[in-house]
Amino acid sequence: MSFPLATGSYSRARSIADRLGAAAETLRMSYGERTGMSPDKLKQVFSDAMRWQLGRILEDQVGSAAPSSDHATTNSLHAVAWEFLASNGPDARWTPDDHERLVELGWSPDKAMSVAQFLFDNQNGSHVSRKQIDTYLQAFGIADTHDNVARIKRTVFEARAAACREATKRLPLDNREEIARWVEEATIDNTPFAFEQIEPQRASTKSEPMVEAASAPMPTPTAPPEHELPQQAVPAATKKLLLDACEECVVAYEQAGAWSAESIKQTRTALMLFDYACGEKAFIEDLVQDHVTSFVTLCRKLPNRWGRTTEEQAGGIAASLRRAETMPVGDVGISQQTINKHLTWISAVLKHAAGEEGATNGHRPARQLLFDRARAGLGKKAARERKRDRDKRANWNKQEVAHLLSAPIWSGAAGIDERLSAGNFLVHDAWYWMTLMLPLYGGRSAELAGLPLSDVHEEHDIPYFLIDYTEDRALKNVQSIRKLPFHPELVRLGFLDYVAQLRAAGCTMLFPELDSPKAGSFASTFYKTVFRKWRDWAFPQGTSWRHRVGGAWKDKDTHSFRGFATSMLKGKVTDSVRCDLFGHEGETETERTYDEEADLSVKLDALRLLSPVTEHILPTFPVTIRPPERLRHGTPRGRRR
Repeated sequence: MSFPLATGSYSRARSIADRLGAAAETLRMSYGERTGMSPDKLKQVFSDAMRWQLGRILEDQVGSAAPSSDHATTNSLHAVAWEFLASNGPDARWTPDDHERLVELGWSPDKAMSVAQFLFDNQNGSHVSRKQIDTYLQAFGIADTHDNVARIKRTVFEARAAACREATKRLPLDNREEIARWVEEATIDNTPFAFEQIEPQRASTKSEPMVEAASAPMPTPTAPPEHELPQQAVPAATKKLLLDACEECVVAYEQAGAWSAESIKQTRTALMLFDYACGEKAFIEDLVQDHVTSFVTLCRKLPNRWGRTTEEQAGGIAASLRRAETMPVGDVGISQQTINKHLTWISAVLKHAAGEEGATNGHRPARQLLFDRARAGLGKKAARERKRDRDKRANWNKQEVAHLLSAPIWSGAAGIDERLSAGNFLVHDAWYWMTLMLPLYGGRSAELAGLPLSDVHEEHDIPYFLIDYTEDRALKNVQSIRKLPFHPELVRLGFLDYVAQLRAAGCTMLFPELDSPKAGSFASTFYKTVFRKWRDWAFPQGTSWRHRVGGAWKDKDTHSFRGFATSMLKGKVTDSVRCDLFGHEGETETERTYDEEADLSVKLDALRLLSPVTEHILPTFPVTIRPPERLRHGTPRGRRR
């Protein structure tokens, strides 16, 4: 799609295509056309896809001499891969967390990596061909819409996973039992013998071979079979530096769109550490098992937050090791979870460097490196010790939110750069609105802070924000694409006037002061310039939940508002509406597949339940946006107001 859309970015092309598809579907709906898909039609797709896939697998199993255990392993690997795509969508990328999840469930690291390799090898093509999709659309009378095609793909993935599981069930546990059944059937089989079946054919063409032999040209001499030729010695491959192999792997995965910028950063970090543990400038062919042990030892000697100081950035890993010698024991040692992620990236690079199995131009250690022992703490024990996601973060409670919302930001501050000191100054910007939107929406700060004005639709009967992918801001997943109505509290405090003034000033972003060219994201800019100062004002010593994790202090953050809003609505609105508001995928297959996005009016009624959180704030000042010179990120030098 990137070529006709005149963009070299695959992600940008997908984003444009998704938005065009959404617009087309909206147009169909406005003309009263039904574009949905009934459960019966989806069931037909599932049945057709499963029967076809199961037939292919059973044919392969019968025609292969491999033992049943090998077929069962292959089926299991493919089933996990198809289930991953069914749950996360055809464009989903396998991450180290997915790898660790399989290992914790008892999979070996190599088998878990095989799932990742299968997904990587197939991601450049289409997992489900357009011909297959068109067949289902035509045969079952399904409208050709973006959502319907996406559901068909996920259903096909589910069907393929089910076929793999069913094929394993049909594997014979004992080949002798299968032979015994064949014996019983053979004794009552009256079919003519094979030579009897072809005898009539021989009789009808008895004289033809002589004629053909007389007129046939002499056979051309052929070269002896390959296995009869003398074997030539394969020249030794040139050694490959470990860090060079890392860069080649990064380029390959980056071009395929398989790794994000964060994944690439983690890969380079892991390989830099591994190379240091191997003595630096190590060649892949020279790696031995002791190097894996040295790597784990190095990780346990480093500060758990290493590379942060100026000295470390200048002096490298050696400087970090020197710093660790002066630190408390509790602040030293990278966590086992992080070590395991590093090992995942190292394994990926080594596997890429080795190439195809048996390839003579690959680069690999003389003996395969084993990482099982390095992954200490995995398995059932670690699975029991893992915290639930809800325990890893703490939500803000009502009292804490009330205290945060008592800041001078809304009643009058000392100046544009002194928003937490009382005064008679008030301006409407990210300080004013974003801090209200967090508890009122429970939205991800990245979604709200990076909203372009083109996705703000104040002219609609029910004004709303369109949360969608943009060139400047990605989303967590496809479920994050949704519409959010303007909260009544925002409208009460003058949000419509705020948007109008921004448009008149020629702004393109809802919060232009958060658009920092040097920052990694809008969310990080908001966190550093607004949220952290706001939280420190309300809780100078931190909240009661503040604690140290791996040498760093952890406290309630912007994401804690998400849990706050979710808890406020739980039991008061349906789960499907909550999922639509917060950009969550449905908890059941029915919710994920059949439920349509809730109407704006339904969402608006749900959001009204959060109004008491901010109803004490009064619109005592007229709506005023930032002065023109401050409608961008940064503070002009020598000027404070």
